[in-house]
This record gives sequence, structure tokens and C-alpha cells, in this order.
Amino acid sequence: MDLFGDEDIIYDDEPPEDDFGGAVSYAAAGESLSLPLLSDLCLGHEVIEKQFLDLYKKDKMPHAVVFSGAQGIGKTTFAFRLARFLLKHSKDSNSTQDALFASDDIVPDIQTMDVPKDDPVFSRIASGGHADLLHINKNESAGSAGNALKVEEVRTIEKFLRKTASEGGYRIVIIEDADMMTRSAQNAILKILEEPPEKVLMILVAHRSGMLIPTIRSRVRLFKFMPLSNEILLELLRKEEHSFTEKEQQRLLLFASGSIGKALSFCGDGGLEMLSEILTHLENTNKTQLHKFSQSLSAKGQEKSYYLFSEILQWMFRLMVSAKARGDNSIISAIQHDAVASMLSSYSLEKLLKISQNLKGHFQSVDFSNLDKRDAVRRAFHVLSD
Repeated sequence: MDLFGDEDIIYDDEPPEDDFGGAVSYAAAGESLSLPLLSDLCLGHEVIEKQFLDLYKKDKMPHAVVFSGAQGIGKTTFAFRLARFLLKHSKDSNSTQDALFASDDIVPDIQTMDVPKDDPVFSRIASGGHADLLHINKNESAGSAGNALKVEEVRTIEKFLRKTASEGGYRIVIIEDADMMTRSAQNAILKILEEPPEKVLMILVAHRSGMLIPTIRSRVRLFKFMPLSNEILLELLRKEEHSFTEKEQQRLLLFASGSIGKALSFCGDGGLEMLSEILTHLENTNKTQLHKFSQSLSAKGQEKSYYLFSEILQWMFRLMVSAKARGDNSIISAIQHDAVASMLSSYSLEKLLKISQNLKGHFQSVDFSNLDKRDAVRRAFHVLSD
């Protein structure tokens, strides 16, 4: 049987539609924190770690899992942490996945998934040189045009699984952005899941697990990763030696929504400054200043700043809609600005909702049609006054 044959594939080859309307997000992991495959720090997911330790000790490790949750909260970092743990501790086992140990008395009493950075397993994974780990990342795939993982890339999994584990332990596959696989790619994954090889763990990292086809979700175990607490976010930011005023800190935590990735991007890409700039123009719509602002965002090399503007402006009005609907202005109190307070008090929920929807449609149209960014910025403020 051709594992990746095209028979029975009933979906087209388009990438799944983004839940947020396909808008390009500027958010990315901070550069100074270690990349997931290099990091020995994974805070906030101790409950899930305990679940995996229990599964390991009871010889009930699943063949495939989905790590689901918001972007930037540590799902991929945890995936590499789990991979290091399994490749270190199961490499000397000669048993199958259903019977990892011959008797209970030889199961080690392991309390943590820590693997020291000077361990050979850590070093080989960090260098990308561990023969029993396959990492698929759309951002590093030359053939991933359209920002989606295609079936040709997923086919490398089948070749990898034909090999015997080099150290007699697990073979592990980590697929980042699994929710961005095309339908053909998802069907290819499904055929592996229907007849999984022994001692294989496939980890699908998905920001929106609902974008995976139901037949995949029915064959994997889902682990829901929760946003990080403000305390953990601040601890991680302190490790990056960031310092903020009290107002900046509150705004940063509000925007991050539990994601250290978003927090670091917000800091590194000038998010606090952009938010202040937007608030200034909301308070005083001076045409000359707005013209200068729009020109600065449309200049060559300022694409990231433009998308930052787009994301922050839409985020602010989504917050205002939420605050108005709940009758709880504390939701947006961290922004602490007269222009926002004025809109909340004078605008109806219907008007705020309409503005939010119109902003989303406006930026989608700009992206889809590749319209002039200078006009896009000016028209965004016109949307607010319509």
C-alpha cells in the first residue's frame, strides 16, 4: 500500500483558513530567549508534565498527541523537552511501547523531565543531529509557499519512520504549526495514525486544534496548554532584563494575554511605542500628523510596523467590545487613556462592534489586494469615525 497515495483524499490543497480572517500576524518568539530546541526552561506547564511522567511510568505513552493552545505559551518548547526526556530514558529499553519495562521494580522513580544541557542527548537535539528525532517547521521549509505545510513536506515522515531507531528507543516526530497543514497533508498524517509503528511518538503542535480534520483529532490525545500567568510572564521578562514603568507593564501584560512570545514581540518590535502613537491619534486627529504617521508605516522596510499597527488597533477595539458587553471597564483599564474612556462611555455596544468588524474587514482587504499601506493607515482612522 502506498502510505501517501492520493486515493481517498477528499480535500483540496488549500491551507486551512485562519480563524482570525487570514491577517498576517507580526508576533514571533523573542530572539534572546533560547529557541525551543535549545531551551531547558519551560514554566507554567507542570500539570501536563506530571501527566506525561505518569504515562511514562505506567507504560501508556500514546502514539500521537496534539499540543493545543495560544501561540507563544511554550508548546513547542515543551515538545522538545518531552522528546529529550524520552530519547534519554527509553533508549536502553528493548521492549515495545505497550510493555516498556519487564517488571514494575525496574521502573525508575523519575520526578522531572529535566535533561541537563551537558547531556549528549540534549546536545544532539540542539544541533539537529539526533537520528531519532524529526522536526518539521514550516518556517524553515523552502517548499511551504502560502504559509502552509504541504503533503510533500509531510512525506518525509514516512521515510523517517522506515528507519530503525538508532539507539533502540523512541522515534519522535514534532510538527510545528500542524493546524496549517493542507488537507492533503492532513490525510497523509492520518494514514500514519491509522497504523502507527511501535515506539513512535508524533507531536502535533497546533495553535487552533479545531483546524485539524476530525479523523485526526479522534486518533490522538489532546493536551490543552493554558496561557501563562502574569507572574510567570514577568519572571521570564526579568530573565531578558527588560524593565518597564508600572503603566507599561500593565499594558504589556494585557496585550500578551498569557503568551511570552507575544510579550517579547511587543517589547522588541516597539509595541508600547506604537500603542502610545495610536492613542495620540485617537485623541487628536491632526491631519498633518496622521499623514506623517501613515507615511512612516508605508516606507520600505516598515512592513512589521504596519502589521503591528494593524494588530494593536484591532486588539484595542476587541477589548472595548468585550468591556462594553460585560459592563466591566476594568478589562481595558490598563490602557489608561482619555480617548479610550471617552469612546467606552459614549459609544454603544453596537457601534463598537461595527467598528471592530469594519476594521477587520478593512485590513483583510488591504492584505488581500496588496493596497497602498499609507492609504490603509489613514482609512483605518476613517473607519473609526464612520
